[in-house]
Amino acid sequence: MMDKQAYDQSPSAKQLWDLAESSYLTGSPWEEAQFAQDLQNPRSQYLSKASSASDKLIAFLSFQQVLDEAELFNLAVDPAYQGQGLAKELLQRFFAIVEAAGGTRIFLEVRASNLQAQALYLRTGFAVIGRRKKYYQHPEEDALIMEKKVGE
Repeated sequence: MMDKQAYDQSPSAKQLWDLAESSYLTGSPWEEAQFAQDLQNPRSQYLSKASSASDKLIAFLSFQQVLDEAELFNLAVDPAYQGQGLAKELLQRFFAIVEAAGGTRIFLEVRASNLQAQALYLRTGFAVIGRRKKYYQHPEEDALIMEKKVGE
C-alpha cells in the first residue's frame, strides 16, 4: 500500500535498496533483488515518504499482514532526515492500518546492536520477546525479536 499523498510513484527496488543501504549502519539487510521480489508479492505492503522539495524517497516501511498478525520487515529513513519523527510517523500509520484490518499483534527483528531502533520500538509499544542467534550476516549478529500488541 503506497501512500499516494506522500509519494506519487511507487518506489523501485533500486530506490528502496539505495535508501536502506544508506540508512542502516551496517548497510541494507536485503539485496536489491529481494526488494524486487517483495514488490511483486501481493501480500507485501509499503508506506513511503518523499521529500516535498524533490520527490526523492526519504523514508519507507515494509510489512506483511496475514490474518491477525503483521510483520515489519524494513523501516528506513534517509540519514539527512533522521531525528525528525519520520520513522515514528510511518510506524503510527502502520499501526492504524494493521488495527483497521483486524490485526492484534505485530512482530519484527532488529539487530542487537541497533540501540536507536530498539529505543524507538520500545517507545512505540514493542517489547523484546526473544533472540535469534546469528540471524544477521555482514556482520554476523543476533536479532532481537520484538512484539507489539495492537491497540495497547
